[in-house]
Amino acid sequence: MSVSYLVYVSAAKRGLNAADLEAILDESRAYNAEHDISGLLIFAGSKSGGPGSFMQALEGDAKEIETLRARIFADPRHHTKVVLERGEKPSRDFADWSMAFKSVSASDLDEHPAFKDLGEAHFLDRCGRDGAEGALRFLCEFWNAAS
Repeated sequence: MSVSYLVYVSAAKRGLNAADLEAILDESRAYNAEHDISGLLIFAGSKSGGPGSFMQALEGDAKEIETLRARIFADPRHHTKVVLERGEKPSRDFADWSMAFKSVSASDLDEHPAFKDLGEAHFLDRCGRDGAEGALRFLCEFWNAAS
């Protein structure tokens, strides 16, 4: 049986700190476990001193994913939210995680040229304009290499 998925990026609100990230993770893990959603959240810091960016993959029932997307997109802790991919796939890539998390620096992304500037505002501008082909594949490869 296939599973629905969604991948998006967003910019962190200026002033977001470690306690805010921890709160996001705690809320996400509890909500996702209750709604049978799995996924991965990456927070990428900015080289230019900006607030950084999020990239997230969500997996589960299509209706549950859409309800969660609306909830996430209403959250004021981030802005400039752009859906990169959505669809169906044969199975979950993050089945063991209600919400896996990785905080990354720019150098962590050097081996992924299309996503190396993930933490920068211009990356979000580019995604809004051109998309970001291969976003789910990038997240899976990045997570598997980091694990």
